[in-house]
Amino acid sequence: MFLNELRTEFRKRYREFQRNPEALRGEGADTSLTWAARFSVLREKSAFLSKIIGREITLDEERIRNHFARRLILPLELCTDLTRDEYARLVEQLPPESPIQIFSEPVRFYPFASAACHSIGYVSQGEIEEVDLGSDEYDGIRAFGIKRRTGKSGVELSMDNHLRGGIGWDIWRVDPLGFQFEKVSSKDASQGNDLKTTLDIHLQMYGEALLKQKKGALAAVLVETGEVIALVSQPGYDLNDFSPLLKQSTFDAIDAEGGWLHRAVQGLYPPASTFKVITALAALQIPEYQPQKEIYCGPSFTLADRRFRENRAQGHGYVNLTKGLAVSSNVYFYKLGFETGIDRIAAQARLMGLGSPTGIELPYEARNSIVPDPEWKRSIGRGGWLHGETINVAIGQGDLTVTPLQMAAVAASIAGKRNRTPLTIIHGNNPPIQAPSRDDSSTRHFELVIEGMRRCVESGTGSVMRTEGVPIAAKTGTAQVFPGGVEKNLAWVIAFAPADKPTIALSVLIEDTQSDDPVYGGRTTGPIAKAFILEYLKRFTEDTPQPSP
Repeated sequence: MFLNELRTEFRKRYREFQRNPEALRGEGADTSLTWAARFSVLREKSAFLSKIIGREITLDEERIRNHFARRLILPLELCTDLTRDEYARLVEQLPPESPIQIFSEPVRFYPFASAACHSIGYVSQGEIEEVDLGSDEYDGIRAFGIKRRTGKSGVELSMDNHLRGGIGWDIWRVDPLGFQFEKVSSKDASQGNDLKTTLDIHLQMYGEALLKQKKGALAAVLVETGEVIALVSQPGYDLNDFSPLLKQSTFDAIDAEGGWLHRAVQGLYPPASTFKVITALAALQIPEYQPQKEIYCGPSFTLADRRFRENRAQGHGYVNLTKGLAVSSNVYFYKLGFETGIDRIAAQARLMGLGSPTGIELPYEARNSIVPDPEWKRSIGRGGWLHGETINVAIGQGDLTVTPLQMAAVAASIAGKRNRTPLTIIHGNNPPIQAPSRDDSSTRHFELVIEGMRRCVESGTGSVMRTEGVPIAAKTGTAQVFPGGVEKNLAWVIAFAPADKPTIALSVLIEDTQSDDPVYGGRTTGPIAKAFILEYLKRFTEDTPQPSP
């Protein structure tokens, strides 16, 4: 009796590059012994193999039993990570026709370790799968792919078909003991393709250093193109731990600190006062609204016998739109939100991309961000809409949720005086962004919001970001969340620079992890955003003004 056996070969996935010349990942080689014969031969040969390589080969009987019960036709891996000396001894002493074969396959090496780990993603050994050889010539032969490494997250997953090579194979006729004695057919494998991301590895690592020992995210976008040049999520993990296989203890450690979540893309948070820029743009659509008019903003705003507090105990006095943005007056935006109405606010939010994914080329982007309105509330069976909900949404609280990447896109859109900025993390994959028309009436609306954001840095809640010679526009925010019934803060900032001719926009979010030292918007995130912006300008802008000491 003779068996037909197909052995497949997979060419290495190709490398990924960032904006800079260095590769984000490379390829090494992992050499293993693979067994393709009967269990009886396996037992006879294991002692022989142990003697050749000079160390004992431990056989897991349960794994072997499962293999021969379910995957008899497929090779069984006996020993991994052979040294050069072990490999040389095996090559010298194993006959070419032996059922014991040495296979060398590509494995990942990530020179920057944890940098951009969530966005690059990782690969793992894929499931054994039946392969269609695509020809009537091979009818009657069942073909299986062996150890196909596939992308499991990040661009490794989203661009998997682009990165991985095509399969090749050898078809051998084998005897009942598994010895090969005649090659029937073969096909060469094809090489995978290169991929260049928009990430700048220097800025990515710089952003990660700024967020070290914190839980949070930073997303930075080029205003003109929508290219994402940094996408930080902390905590992260070392991608080299996945190559060739991730240990359970490492998996558990990452899981325990919440490191699997790509906070910039998947984390959903109330945007807090950063959302006031959208409330302002919604109000500016109303012809009767007078943004220069000052209204008195005391310690609180009363609605239906309920008092909604200002962010400053004594209030802010007389406030117009730009001052309201600068000092982040809750009372001003309670009143403005009430007069504008939830329908206009929700429509403006959706116009700027909230409530739906950005479409960035990454898997598992959050698809359930919420822009609440009466229709949404009815759809989830929570009854009618209340005025109190409108004013909560107006200041970025309530049921409103966003991702840090969405808010970076909002910052880029305001900087570019447009409603939406398409984002990309793949170089050359974004169509040119159309510049707004000069006679577009909304341009003036954006200019008013930008003025308020500049004043936020010059004399408001973002004053920690003030830098001589480098105009920065920003909006800070502090949200309250209640995980497990315990009140904690979220610190936010969205910003862009230079404010008069923006090239870079970003968002920063920091989660409160220590209740005895709560985080606050400008105080916590402002220094991070400022440092990142200055580092970007230093690298990419000629004659950048140096900040005063």
